[in-house]
Amino acid sequence: MQAIPFDPDDEPPPSSDSGNRLRHLKILEKKVLWLSTWMIHHANQIREGDGELKVGGHQASCASMVTIMTALYFGLLRSEDRIAIKPHGSPVFHAIQYLYGKQDKEHLERFRALGGAQSYPSRTKDIDDVDFSTGSVGLGVAMTSFAALIQDYLEAHSWRRSRSRMVCVLGDAELDEGNIYEALLEGWKHSVRDLWWIVDYNRQSLDAVISDRLLSRFHRLFVSMGWEVITIKYGKLLQTAFELPGGDALRQWIDSCPNSKYSTLVFKGADSWRTTLQADIGSRAGVAELLERYDDLALSALMTNLGGHCIESMLEAFEGVLM
Repeated sequence: MQAIPFDPDDEPPPSSDSGNRLRHLKILEKKVLWLSTWMIHHANQIREGDGELKVGGHQASCASMVTIMTALYFGLLRSEDRIAIKPHGSPVFHAIQYLYGKQDKEHLERFRALGGAQSYPSRTKDIDDVDFSTGSVGLGVAMTSFAALIQDYLEAHSWRRSRSRMVCVLGDAELDEGNIYEALLEGWKHSVRDLWWIVDYNRQSLDAVISDRLLSRFHRLFVSMGWEVITIKYGKLLQTAFELPGGDALRQWIDSCPNSKYSTLVFKGADSWRTTLQADIGSRAGVAELLERYDDLALSALMTNLGGHCIESMLEAFEGVLM
């Protein structure tokens, strides 16, 4: 069986309008990732001020939300929608605003400096299109809920006819903030509508690694408060692999794999995936043949094709909510 070669820059020719759209979104996704990463690198390594303390910028936190933000800003949001961005993801927000012509290079070059693009999105200090200031972790999340409730109140009194979607992209560590649960309960009491909370569940924070068991707890909590919960866990490459012989075993292995082990394999890359999968599930039906379909680079690309980094899966989930 011939292994599938992998070229990260290889893009198949689009066969339809939807194919063209997806290709363009992937190009924008790469631009947003590069620009947000460069912004942080420039602030810490290039800008004048050698010998001073580094200013930080949360590159990993930004990288984990690039696909989400690209899908939202270039594929879903309307002019009347309002969005709160997790504080540590501000470079991604500023990068997108720059591509829209609402931010300039000078402010990007002064990121986290006096008069530059702000560390966290700010309505009063940023020049780009900020809907909610989210400098205090957790507050932006609650603000979208109460904004949606206010919208319901205005509509009930015939003071507003058009409806906006109130959207928040939040980090999983923000779910440590107690005010979020006050907002959840208040939203449940008043049957809040048109509210989207998109949790960037990367399980990493500056203080700790989020416990593996919390995901199911969060799921049950949101469902109990009347939310429709959609988990976007797998990308299209993985979904395709699951349909092949041995795919069920691969999915079960992923679902049971501890975060620490999965993160280690992502870091090691190369043949580490093959070696580990052969040792753990290689004897199960179809797995050996499944692994033979991919060379090492393709297998690494497959195993890192999680839902949060697959723009096609992200769009499919978002658009499914609107149907």
